[in-house]
Amino acid sequence: MKKTIETTHFLRAPASKVWENISKATGVDNWLPVIKACRLEGNKRVCTTEQGDMNETILKIDNEQKLFQYSIDKQPLLPIENIIGTMKVSDKEGETELIWTVDFTLHDETLLPFITQAIQGMYNAGANGLERISN
Repeated sequence: MKKTIETTHFLRAPASKVWENISKATGVDNWLPVIKACRLEGNKRVCTTEQGDMNETILKIDNEQKLFQYSIDKQPLLPIENIIGTMKVSDKEGETELIWTVDFTLHDETLLPFITQAIQGMYNAGANGLERISN
């Protein structure tokens, strides 16, 4: 079944710096703790975790809208498939609003609470990391 999880984070860092760190598509290992290494090969990104590699495709980098979209084509972390992540950055009165959304397919509905908690925790850690490196 298709599912969407959306998180909203307010970062005390300039939107331009947060966007710069997201839009370069590399360096994810500097702000998302689960990622141990990251490399970019054209529009393909490989992020290494302790459980194995995540293979991603960068779908969109829209500098005007500050929107970054990617698919996760293969990943070892969660029992989900057909994953599309979207990160939207905007300036909100001196703070940066980061809306991070993930759409995915889940075959076992009983796992939704676990999946939701895991994704929210990962995205919170990523937002905190982005805030830290964007100041």
